[in-house]
Parts: sequence; structure tokens; C-alpha cells
Amino acid sequence: MFLAPCTLPIVPGYLAFISGVSLGGNMDAVARRLARVKVLRNAVAFVLGFSFIFITLGASAGFLGAALGEWRFILARLGGAVIILFGITMLGVVRIPGLSVDWRMPTPRFLALGRPESSFLIGALFALGWSPCIGPILGTILLVASTSAVAFQGALLLGVFSLGLSLPFLLTAVLIHEATGFLSRIAWFVYLLSLTGGLFLIALGLLMVFGKMDLLIMWGYGFFDFIGYERLLNYL
Repeated sequence: MFLAPCTLPIVPGYLAFISGVSLGGNMDAVARRLARVKVLRNAVAFVLGFSFIFITLGASAGFLGAALGEWRFILARLGGAVIILFGITMLGVVRIPGLSVDWRMPTPRFLALGRPESSFLIGALFALGWSPCIGPILGTILLVASTSAVAFQGALLLGVFSLGLSLPFLLTAVLIHEATGFLSRIAWFVYLLSLTGGLFLIALGLLMVFGKMDLLIMWGYGFFDFIGYERLLNYL
């Protein structure tokens, strides 16, 4: 999600926006350090805001799966078909009108930018939004979470998802003055990653449609066999 084409290029500007810091012009060492601290403080509040919403959504999806009982297996098949559509959308092969709409929660005018409490709320509003290249990834994880029968598992999935978005976001905040030029140089990699992600979603959707998610687990165990996880589990 962080490396999505509609996310990565605007991250430095977004960090400057929520923190109320101007990154332009010549800044001495002291001013740069103060700006970096303010950006990082507001970035932490921002990621806490969207993480709270994402984890709540994940727990709700897991709870829904538990409430559906045996019907969640049918939901998994239908969810697989939707995930295939998400993958096609990421590849840009077909434009699906319902998935190509950019919808975002407006930022309330009473918020004072540069304050951690305001950044927390903006992060929560960010999590409630939808964009064509972010939504498929989030939607896929929510659909997978809804096929589980445990609310905690849904919360855990979205917690890991939030962590994957938060860590590079905070790293960019720490390196805010150096990040803009670097991100512009890896645009080709972002495009390639988007295509790879689309293919992965299609494959995941097919596994869900045919009820073969156990193959993904088996392949995962085989791929990470070099870690020696069975030996580690024996120690535990």
C-alpha cells in the first residue's frame, strides 16, 4: 500500500501538510532538525490514527466471519471473485467504474495542522477513504479477514497491514529532507511492483474461489523452510 503509485509520490508533501512544515527554501541545520522533529511527531500520531481504524475494521471483519458460521465458506468463494477484480484493476487491464472512484473523507476545518491530535484524526479519516490503487489491497485483506471465524485474527491481519504501512511512512518522516529526490528516482520500481501486486491478487483470488488456500500455506512453509521453523518450534 505504501508503494502504490498514488501513495508513494505524495508522501513527503503529505507529511509536510499534516505537520504544517514548509520544506522549501534554504534551511540551516537547526531549522532542519526542528522541522524533522515536528514532522516525525505528527507522523507518529498520523499512523496511530489510521492503525486504530484499520485494526477496528479487521476485528469487525473477523467478527462478521464468526457470525456467519458455515456461510463464511461461501463468502470466501465470492470474496475470491472480488479479489480477482481487484487484481485486474491494479493491472490497469480493465477500468471497473465502481473500483475506480476516488473517495476521501474531507478534513474538518477546525483542525489545526501541526498538532499531534489533529494528525491522529487526519490519519483516521485517511483510513476511511478509498482510492483506486489503495482500495484493492485493503479490500483484499478485509475479505480474507472476513473468512476467518475469530475477530482477533482479523485484527491481527490488519495490525500487520498497518505496520507495513507505518514503518516506511515513519522512515520517510525521519529522512524527510532526503526522501523527495529518492522517491522520484524509483518511479519505475513502483510501477513494476504495482503490476506484480495485481498478478498476486488474481492468483490469491483464484485460490479462494477454488477453495485451495491451503496450497498458499503449504508453499509458504516450503519457501521459508530455510529458517528452520520446525526446529525453533521444538525449542519453544
